[in-house]
Amino acid sequence: MKHHEKLLIVCSFDSVGTQMLDQKLEEYLQTNQEEIILYLKRTPITHLKVYERILFHLYEKAQNYPTKFNVIFDLFNTQFKNTYQFTVNLDYGEEINIQTKQNQQIQKIQFSQEGPLANQFKRGANGGTFDHLHIGHKILLSLSLLAVNEHLTIGITGEVLLQKKKLTGFLQSYETRCKCVKEFCQLFRPDIELNFSELIDPAGPTKNGQFEVLIATQETQNSLDYINNLRKEGGLNELEGYIIGIIENSNNQGDVKLSSSQIRGQIQEKNRLSEQEYLELKSEWLSVSDNLYWFESILVDYYSQPQRYYHTLRHIYDMLQQLKGAKNMKNAKLATFFHDAIYYPRNNDNEEKSILLFQQYAKDCNIDSQLISTFILQTKSHQTDVSFLPEDDLQDLMVFLDADMSILESDAYTVYANDIRKEYSHFPDKDYKSGRIAVLQKFLKSKIFNLRSEEKARKNIQEEIEMLQNWVVAQ
Repeated sequence: MKHHEKLLIVCSFDSVGTQMLDQKLEEYLQTNQEEIILYLKRTPITHLKVYERILFHLYEKAQNYPTKFNVIFDLFNTQFKNTYQFTVNLDYGEEINIQTKQNQQIQKIQFSQEGPLANQFKRGANGGTFDHLHIGHKILLSLSLLAVNEHLTIGITGEVLLQKKKLTGFLQSYETRCKCVKEFCQLFRPDIELNFSELIDPAGPTKNGQFEVLIATQETQNSLDYINNLRKEGGLNELEGYIIGIIENSNNQGDVKLSSSQIRGQIQEKNRLSEQEYLELKSEWLSVSDNLYWFESILVDYYSQPQRYYHTLRHIYDMLQQLKGAKNMKNAKLATFFHDAIYYPRNNDNEEKSILLFQQYAKDCNIDSQLISTFILQTKSHQTDVSFLPEDDLQDLMVFLDADMSILESDAYTVYANDIRKEYSHFPDKDYKSGRIAVLQKFLKSKIFNLRSEEKARKNIQEEIEMLQNWVVAQ
């Protein structure tokens, strides 16, 4: 199935949980879409528990895929389809309803009629770290936005309360976490007034503000009693609590629940970076851009996707060490950060899509994108025959491309070769090895070697070719 940048799937609210919708959703999640929005139409005003079960059912399906996935309800964002543009729009509403009636499919989730209704409270609040925004956060934010009809205050943990967290070096900045939460909330329900508060104590603004409800998870529900005790001391009303469940960790690597700490660990493991190396990488980004959100959220998310083994932040970190000699270091570094931002091994247009992502960044930051886009595109062929470039820019292109290929002369070449095989695991051994030999032989014939040790690079490549050829003969 063709890869799309953004996919909008529209279906009826009462189709959630049917076999047909579940199959279609998983089908598209498996194609590594960059973004999928599931837009549920004909949304009724109903109990929050109904929405909670729907959200859990849908988001748990997306947990093991790299796709950015969000669920939107039409009643709470009536202008959504007029506001956002998608590459492909699919409306399965009537088709799924007809199929459901014909096959008499039974929903896998039960709609309960208990607890508070959506839109029942005027003003509410929630709180959390909201680090590396994950599906558990999205469910908490969604239910918080559904619970209120006017205002939501969101407490975001400040540095004072984060000192004992695991892998603090991988924590996103407060500004990045605020931006990610704000983006999601405005996408989900733009009519609600939002207020963000940096938490320097567990109660934050809820200890004296005008609120009616606190939305919390089972993990943090003890905070409700603590906050209400403070409010009683101040002569204020007690808050009603809406306590939601916890998303389980489907990977279950020692953690029962999905958490930001677990995600930080996954980022470290996937990218093979120590905390110090990650902080050095962040410092390199800050040397060319003051927009930390683009690094901490967008680039880190892309480079940490599960289909990657070699094309991770480790590759970016190693490349940055090889950029000595560039005339315009900012151009070389930005090209390095973005050149593999989009990477799906099954696709052949990754460079072009990485350019589109960079151009979006350039537009956000009001910088010219033409030269760096040219640099990124040249990683497709690794040739420097770009006659229209001025001499200094051409030299920088050579430095950049050499840095990209420096793994060929590295002592870690065998690890690199094994990681590439993992990225192309969708090929059977025989097909992969014959294809890989062809690529390596093309390397040997091309003019890509301006490395410090061309001899070492050619030796590494030849040894891999011989290993692959011996395997093919043996078969």
